[in-house]
Amino acid sequence: MRLSAMSSFSRPKTDLPAPDRDRLMALRRAGRSAGFFLIAQFVLMWTSFFVLSSSINWPASLDDPASVALPRLLEHYGSVMTGYGLYLAVALLLVPATAALNVRFGLRGALGQTTLALAIISALAKAIGIARWLFAAPVLARAYDSAGADQNAIDLLFTTLNDYAGGIGEILGVALITGLWTVLVGAVIMQSRGRTATIAGGFVVAMGISLFAAIPAGFGVDVGPVLTLSNIGWQFGMVAIALMALQKPARV
Repeated sequence: MRLSAMSSFSRPKTDLPAPDRDRLMALRRAGRSAGFFLIAQFVLMWTSFFVLSSSINWPASLDDPASVALPRLLEHYGSVMTGYGLYLAVALLLVPATAALNVRFGLRGALGQTTLALAIISALAKAIGIARWLFAAPVLARAYDSAGADQNAIDLLFTTLNDYAGGIGEILGVALITGLWTVLVGAVIMQSRGRTATIAGGFVVAMGISLFAAIPAGFGVDVGPVLTLSNIGWQFGMVAIALMALQKPARV
């Protein structure tokens, strides 16, 4: 599968035949759409982070036991629903962003299909991880707080749910699939013309590789703050992709 270099980023000519002008306009529209989706997810991610970190000390709170996490969820229910709702939107925005990037960067055939497939799988895997806090955890929290509740059984259910859905979302969705998507898109950018594209693409590839460092956490290895730090770096990688997509395309 050959990586096709996207269009270079020189200023488009104005003396083009109508079909070429239409093609340039389509590329510009795709670039603006991709830039919008990527920057929107950046803003929503940081909004989600501040809402959850200020209310439940997220993401450190992900390791808290049911006896701490469930009562706290009820105490900060509105903030938890808002924060994770925004986080879910962030995960899903990668799909339309990728569809627009494929048009803007000229990714067709197997390469374009692969980037879009990775984006869809990533979004679904992340959605599974996030949805546990929006739908399952509140049910467990109310049951845990009810009179006569078997808290030991609920604790076991909560732990199992966290291990299962969290593993799918954080290890498969974020660390592996999103990492592969990021490396692939970064490699495409690196193959385009210009020093800026080379630097931006290299940064994106590095941010994708950094996500892989969190994979051992799925096998019980303590990776410390690696998952959080790699996600912060990845967000700035998405800004780099957005800026490249927003560049004016060259003559086609």
